[in-house]
Amino acid sequence: MAITAAQARLAHLVLTRFGLGAKPGAIQRIGADAKAALLAEINQPGIADIPATGLPTYVAACRLTDGDWQATENVRSLELKARLTKAMQPEIGFVERLVMFFSNHFSIGVSKEGATRPTIGQMERSVIRRHVLGSFPAMLQGVTLHPAMLDFLDNSSSVGPNSPYGKQHRLGLNENLGRELLELHTLGIGGGYTQADVVALARILTGWSVVRGWEAENGWNGGTPANRGQFLWRPQCHEPGTHTLLGRAFPANGTLQGRTALATLALHPSTAEFLAFKLIHHFITDTPQPSQVNAVAAAYRASRGNIKTTVLAMLELPEAFTAPLTKLRTPYEVQLAMMRGLGRMYREDQLWAFDAPLFDLRNMPWERRSPDGYPDETEYWLRPDGMRVRLETSQMAAWVFQDGRPYGLTAPQMASSIFASTLSAQSRLALKTAHAEDRIRGVATLFMLPEFQWR
Repeated sequence: MAITAAQARLAHLVLTRFGLGAKPGAIQRIGADAKAALLAEINQPGIADIPATGLPTYVAACRLTDGDWQATENVRSLELKARLTKAMQPEIGFVERLVMFFSNHFSIGVSKEGATRPTIGQMERSVIRRHVLGSFPAMLQGVTLHPAMLDFLDNSSSVGPNSPYGKQHRLGLNENLGRELLELHTLGIGGGYTQADVVALARILTGWSVVRGWEAENGWNGGTPANRGQFLWRPQCHEPGTHTLLGRAFPANGTLQGRTALATLALHPSTAEFLAFKLIHHFITDTPQPSQVNAVAAAYRASRGNIKTTVLAMLELPEAFTAPLTKLRTPYEVQLAMMRGLGRMYREDQLWAFDAPLFDLRNMPWERRSPDGYPDETEYWLRPDGMRVRLETSQMAAWVFQDGRPYGLTAPQMASSIFASTLSAQSRLALKTAHAEDRIRGVATLFMLPEFQWR
């Protein structure tokens, strides 16, 4: 049954604002009730799962820590390919967007030597995806305990100054993990913590470590070939005693001291506000309003950090389905939208066309060197040099995707399949003009349309 123009516009909004971009015919398939289709996808069992076939387990990924670079790079490549394949599957892709959001929230870069490159994909599969519609406190615990995060933020080198190991070797704290947990992962800047809280949390987390390759090979400091690269609690490195964080005393109790501190941070009112702001900022607008943040944060607090409940509250905001599409897709999101729009993935010999623009625009997955994650502001991605590279990327992708696989449709026909009746008159004219000049130029123009670039 034909859908109305209003239904088509709402379906386009759902697929664009909350999804990964429309597949051919998607607007027609969900247009009768796009909101219901979005909720059905959220409620679909196993919607976030990636089959583990061919991908390493926790133990196997950790075993590659401090090992051969090519072996670790092969694992990273396999994990990314699985992520891209998964992105092609859902009709809308809202849960995939949530996975990307939380992976960026807990940003880890693989360029650092050690455990990050071989384990980051496994961490995303086993922790982020597992909890992406569940408990944020559980996600926070899982990420913080994972070797990828412990290694990335140097907690293995953080030693309590008054611990037996610290006294013997005259070693001290590394505050990186404690600081980023407060500033980036939970309360946020302005969330009510002080430098004293950063130090206290760093002390609480001493002893949370990762078995380095040389420790496993030499049986040093608790390392064995069996636990290479894995999390290891080292009580001899832990700062002894009770520590006060945010005005609350956390008595010595092994790893439970740190776990209790993380649970407290996850349910702090500032964490609820910070996550609510970030979700609205990511999905709806660059300028979240206090009333919007308060409504979503209230759902987070009432559900004790349940992510599904929190995002459903975001979808209840009036602006969720009425505000204009004013956020620019990140370069990575554009690559996904192009693949979904054409129904084609880059072949193995074409992956340079995927990687090169993302490295050029500094948006390659898992490659952010700083722990703050890739920026989410439209202004950041709207720089003149960035728009130039987007145009070059569209031209290159239009050529690469048809290599050996000629397009069966013209660019205007593709646009009709992807956007139905939602294209503006200007976009239709631009497509018609470009296609008249050259078939590839037409497809490149399709990729640069405002309806394609903005979400």
